[in-house]
Amino acid sequence: MYKALSNEVQSLNVITSHDLERWEVLDMIASLMGAVLLAGKTFTLLIFTLLESVNLHGMHPTSAVFVLTLFLVVLEGWREFEALLKNLPRVRWELKDLLILLDVIAGALFTFTLSVTFGLGPIVAAGLVGVIAAAFFRRHEVPIYCGAFVGMVSADLLPSHWHVLLASSIAGFVFLISKFALNGFGGKLGTIALVGCTAAALLTDRTFIVGSVPGWDVGVHLLLHSVLGVLFTYVLNVRFSRSPVMSSGIVGLAGGLLLPILHPEFGSMLASMVICASFAGMSKKERMPNQLYAVLSGLLCGLVFMYSVPHFGGAGGKLGTIAFASVIATAGFRRLLSLAGSRSR
Repeated sequence: MYKALSNEVQSLNVITSHDLERWEVLDMIASLMGAVLLAGKTFTLLIFTLLESVNLHGMHPTSAVFVLTLFLVVLEGWREFEALLKNLPRVRWELKDLLILLDVIAGALFTFTLSVTFGLGPIVAAGLVGVIAAAFFRRHEVPIYCGAFVGMVSADLLPSHWHVLLASSIAGFVFLISKFALNGFGGKLGTIALVGCTAAALLTDRTFIVGSVPGWDVGVHLLLHSVLGVLFTYVLNVRFSRSPVMSSGIVGLAGGLLLPILHPEFGSMLASMVICASFAGMSKKERMPNQLYAVLSGLLCGLVFMYSVPHFGGAGGKLGTIAFASVIATAGFRRLLSLAGSRSR
């Protein structure tokens, strides 16, 4: 009887070992899928932006900038994928992941409530949630702020808390499977949020809001405020060593409160531009080494913001995705300069 029981235990151990190996493979695939989702969403937004520019101006200098941006994003993105594939990490599912998922959901629902139910608007609501999270929930500030980007969604796109719950649940899952991919680039959290909002909109048959590209009378102000937004956030984040969430939250909240008063005719758009640029300023120093690259990413951020207005309108996380694309492209440009410098020696 003892021998029979021993054989059963050994058999169980073999099965468990095989199952574990299978789950390890699935976990590594999940990690790769997280990177693909982020890259795919960013690339899609840039393609739409390029097509919008070509449709409006033909082969205009702005179109050439977007072609170069796409090339740089592919260049830098491929390098990141190569680094990920060399040592593909497992997404190790732990109990604390449930708390992270709940953080994302809570951040989204709270922000949506402040924005829509209490009428604060998405910029002020997200900035306020970021400041509160960084001040009082430091260990949870990143997933909460990611959720805040989901909660910035327009009620015309996702009209209820149930829609936001669906979007934030998807975003929370993407947050978990992408935790090893493309880290340190500002805007990653927003890109995760855009994946969630897009999926929720498609699943519930909702239609994105369609806007129009602003003229250059407004565009000049957008570029200026984009540069200021990324610089203020970068200085707080890197030079004064404040948390990226606190830095972005402060800049976004200030922009959301002040700019509609200072510029009544288009202050809301400028506030959106400032918080969008603040997401780029959340980048780590290794990704954005100085203020010069911050300015460059801010200019690019402003251009992409302008020409992407007709696409993914109303979706939470779109502003972060714009920042994400701009920072990755700036990192790619920096890499090209480094390669050119090394070859000339």
